Amino acid sequence: MRILIDEAGDIPAELAKQYNIATLPINIMFGTTEYLSGVTIDHASFYELTQKVDNSNFPKTSQPTPYQFVERYKQIIAEGDNEILTIVVSEKLSGTYASAIQAAKELEGQGTFHVFNSKAGSAVQGYMAIEAARMIQAGAGIEGIMTKLEKMRDEMVVILTIDSLEYAVRGGRVSSLKSVMASLLNLKPILRLEDGVFAEAGRVRTRQKALAKIVEMVHQQVGDRPARIAILHANAPDHAQKLRQMSEDLFNQTDLFISDLSIAVAVNLGPGALGLVAIPE
Repeated sequence: MRILIDEAGDIPAELAKQYNIATLPINIMFGTTEYLSGVTIDHASFYELTQKVDNSNFPKTSQPTPYQFVERYKQIIAEGDNEILTIVVSEKLSGTYASAIQAAKELEGQGTFHVFNSKAGSAVQGYMAIEAARMIQAGAGIEGIMTKLEKMRDEMVVILTIDSLEYAVRGGRVSSLKSVMASLLNLKPILRLEDGVFAEAGRVRTRQKALAKIVEMVHQQVGDRPARIAILHANAPDHAQKLRQMSEDLFNQTDLFISDLSIAVAVNLGPGALGLVAIPE
C-alpha cells in the first residue's frame, strides 16, 4: 500500500523519502499565471512573488482536478503499488477530497483506493501519513490504519496566528469587517482549527503575546500527555524558533519538526503566519 498526500500537507522531505510517501501538487495562481506547488514554484519563489501583488494578480489556490489525481494514481500503480491511501486537506477548506473520490471511481477495477479526510492540513496530514506508513511497514491493514487516523483526527490541536489580514480575508478565513477592526486596533488574530475549519479564538496586541497565547491554548488541551509537535511558519523562521523555545520545555514531546507552511496554506493565511500543532500519542 502506498500513501499519497496533497501538497497542502507538510512533511519533512527526508521522512517522505524514508517512508515512500507520494505527493500531489496543488494549483497556485497569480492572476492568469498558474503554478504547481513544489514543482514549478517553491517557497522562495512564492514569497518573492508576494512582494509584487495587487488586485489583478493576488494569489489563490485551486484544488487538484480529478484528472490530476487519475494521472498520479496511474503513476503510483505503474510503480508497483495498486492499493493507495490518500490523506487529503480538510474537505471543508478545499474540493480536493471530492476530486480524489471522483478519480478513484474513474479508475475502478485498476486498483484499490482509500481516501481519508484529515479535517486539517499542513503537519497534521504529514504526521498522519508518517503514522500510516509506519503501520504499513508493521503489517497493519487498512481497517486498523483508518481507526488510528480517526483517533489522531479527533485529538489533534491546531492553533495559529496570522500577520497578514489581507490574505486571510481574501482566502475567506476571517470577515472583512473583523479585519478592518483588528487592523485599526493593531490586533493579532488567533485561529483554532475546529471540525475542519478555522474559527477565531481570540486577539492579542503583539506578536510576542500571540506566541504565548498559542502555546498556552495548545497546552490547555494537551497537558502533559506525550504528543507529536510541529511548529509551522510562513516565511518567519526566527519567530518559529522562538515558538519552539517556548514549547520545548512545556510539552512532553515524542516528535517535533519545524516547517515552512505549504504554499497552498500560506496563500490563505499570508506571510508571517505562525502555528503550533499537537497530536497526542
